Amino acid sequence: MTLGAPQRRVSRLSSEFLITARNVLAQSVGLYLRALLAAVAAVALFFIVSYASTFVDRQGIAAKLEAANAQQAFTQTWAAGTGRAIPRFGGNDCLMLAALLQNYPSRLAETISARIPPADAQPAARAGDPTIPACLQLIAALERRDHADPDAIYYHRYLHGQRVFAALALAAVSPETLGWITLLLNVACLLSVLLPALRNWRTSEWRQRGYAAIAATLLLLDGLWLFGIYFSFGLSDLVLAVFLACAYRRGVAHASECTFAVAVALFGAATAIFEFLTGGIPFGLALLLGIVALDGPPDRKALLRRAFHGTMIFALAILLTFAIKLALVMLLVDPNALADFRGALSTRVGSSFVANLPPQEIAWVSAFGIDVSSLDRNWAYAVLYMLARLGYATFVIGYGSPAVGMAIMGAAVLTTGVLLIRRARASNDAVARTRLLILFASALVMPMWSVVFLSHTLLHAIWMVRPFGWFIALAGILIFWPRESTRTAALPNS
Repeated sequence: MTLGAPQRRVSRLSSEFLITARNVLAQSVGLYLRALLAAVAAVALFFIVSYASTFVDRQGIAAKLEAANAQQAFTQTWAAGTGRAIPRFGGNDCLMLAALLQNYPSRLAETISARIPPADAQPAARAGDPTIPACLQLIAALERRDHADPDAIYYHRYLHGQRVFAALALAAVSPETLGWITLLLNVACLLSVLLPALRNWRTSEWRQRGYAAIAATLLLLDGLWLFGIYFSFGLSDLVLAVFLACAYRRGVAHASECTFAVAVALFGAATAIFEFLTGGIPFGLALLLGIVALDGPPDRKALLRRAFHGTMIFALAILLTFAIKLALVMLLVDPNALADFRGALSTRVGSSFVANLPPQEIAWVSAFGIDVSSLDRNWAYAVLYMLARLGYATFVIGYGSPAVGMAIMGAAVLTTGVLLIRRARASNDAVARTRLLILFASALVMPMWSVVFLSHTLLHAIWMVRPFGWFIALAGILIFWPRESTRTAALPNS
């Protein structure tokens, strides 16, 4: 029986898809083995450094925290030019500093996991005072004779590389200096990309301008001005900045597959080590896909392999890092820790959040005649409320102004959508269309993450709005997309 034209077309497309999938998946075992070894080595190094940090004199750390508290460092404000009373120390900063004051049963337990004061014992926020409750709790502990909290609990869900950094750094500097270190390191790394990319603006239009757009976004338009001064956030940002600098200077995206796999595995492990409710994971994945699209090899099959295997290795490295942490906790500290992980994950992927909203916010929403409980019952309402919270949180992008932040983000999202469609329709080159497809995938990361982790994104919108800044970088990359006639010279390694 002879096939008609539509059937032949479907058959041909199916064959092409199968061939492409086979090429993408072929000869990949070695990549994953190298990536696995790199991730395990990175995690092992982290725990070695964590063990070394337990030898730092705790009394010396306590004395520095006491001195900082005597100078009211933990109640000071930051970025007064925005007109907002922004705390100088974030809540996660204070949690990690408090972890350094607790008693641990052994050095091994301290190496593996952190102990913090219980969250339900945090004092209420004080009216007119920007100080975060976790910092009020730290202040109260520093004013007690015994700084350790007898009711301290383990916080097993993260690796808390921030605590290790703070312990080692406080051996030489003051608590106030920790945030300056992370902020200045971020600025230095991003400028190491932005400045040469601007100098080489005309020599390689696509690559240089694309990297300039990404570096400028991470430097100026993703809230670094606010969160970089918090060492608990700045270290997660620094992982992104270092990976960007390595990709730009070492050509990670178009290096050999083995080099690429190892670099991505290290990036994933570092992301997990410093992840702490900050959105580093989705931001990292979006950045990775963007760099592959921007700087990957000029071959359709190779680009698809980089995007697919890069995503898988990044995700697996993160899962492996957390799995190692969980296994060590269960073996050496708390055999029931798995239940805590399951409960936390269930909460983050759920849509029930009203019980965790501040009382003043519940009262504010109710004042508009909105039944707050309906937000929990209706998934669509929960998504809309998440978007509203994210919209207000764009003040971290708009330098204190939600209106400016929403205008920037709205323009970036609209520009990205329009230009992705226009560039795809105008392009006849398979490689260029593949790059656009990968950029489109990077644009989907944060929206999909927000829907899956709805409760977490909503409750922590002030932090989770930052990865949406990737749309600003995407808009810049697409604005500088090379013309069809000059693409051969403009795209990397063409």
